[in-house]
Amino acid sequence: MSTRPADALTDGHARMAKLDREIIGLLRQRLEAAAELDTLRRANGRPTVDLARENDILHRYHEAFGSRGSAMAMLLMGLGRHTAGSA
Repeated sequence: MSTRPADALTDGHARMAKLDREIIGLLRQRLEAAAELDTLRRANGRPTVDLARENDILHRYHEAFGSRGSAMAMLLMGLGRHTAGSA
């Protein structure tokens, strides 16, 4: 029995919604980790921004997704800074 197009669309939308929930959960975990690192760096008198580390992150995302990956990494790092700074 074949799947009707409407059912396939509904299933596809449900799958995307599930993935989005998982991604949001992972992003929340990443933001918590960024805030913890920010606190540790400050407590140890270290700069809160580690440019070498950020360059590694940019490279990793660029390798995975090209220039859009670099843009995604910049957004993630900016979100982490904003969250850590407001904690």
